[in-house]
Amino acid sequence: MHHFWGLRQGSNLILSEEEARHARSVLRINDGDPVRVLDGLGSAWDGPIRFVGKREAVVADAVELPNYGTVSGHLHLYLAPTKNADRTEWLLEKAVEMGIHAVTLLECARSERKHLKHDRLVRVMQAACKQSQKGLLPVLNGPIPFNQAVAQCTESRKAIAALVEGSKSSFLPSELRTSPDHSWAVFIGPEGDFTPAEVDEAQRAGFDLVHLGPHRLRTETAGLYAVAAFAQRSENV
Repeated sequence: MHHFWGLRQGSNLILSEEEARHARSVLRINDGDPVRVLDGLGSAWDGPIRFVGKREAVVADAVELPNYGTVSGHLHLYLAPTKNADRTEWLLEKAVEMGIHAVTLLECARSERKHLKHDRLVRVMQAACKQSQKGLLPVLNGPIPFNQAVAQCTESRKAIAALVEGSKSSFLPSELRTSPDHSWAVFIGPEGDFTPAEVDEAQRAGFDLVHLGPHRLRTETAGLYAVAAFAQRSENV
């Protein structure tokens, strides 16, 4: 069954002009065909599509499928965007497919990119939700300054992944396995890594210093590594 995004109004789902056009002109869906609509709030809705004029479509009196594609636990990824915007988009796409709950973009001392097209990133995440059949669209925040992100972080377990010579750090997958039911925040830095001052600030705020194994990883690889480790933190999730 084809998946679309829609704005919920009671038991009716209103498709955007772009989604309606895609349904009619690209997928060749006919008026009255059954479709599945995601509301971004956690549910999917099944019902027949009705085209209204040339640019609109609605699914009326739809049947709700609550907790559609729910991802257990809670992972909030804090990420410094890469210089190449395509790599950030790639990471967000794969992170949504694997399972994530929120993303906050960071402005760090060594950040090479501080501005991104927020609407485009949301569309990438929406497409990933449709691909992986998830009703909940992860929240996308920022970019915000590093110190603001540290101060606002409310997850019960907080980790910052960084290479700090001479400092003791824990292996992130091991930490995730010891606390699989906790809410998690993981900070991933820019291509030049976090500065020692940023790491110190995070640790003073209660963050654990973690590493991602013996190899130096690109920002987008490190982010996906963290998401994959979270997804595999327990056999029971």
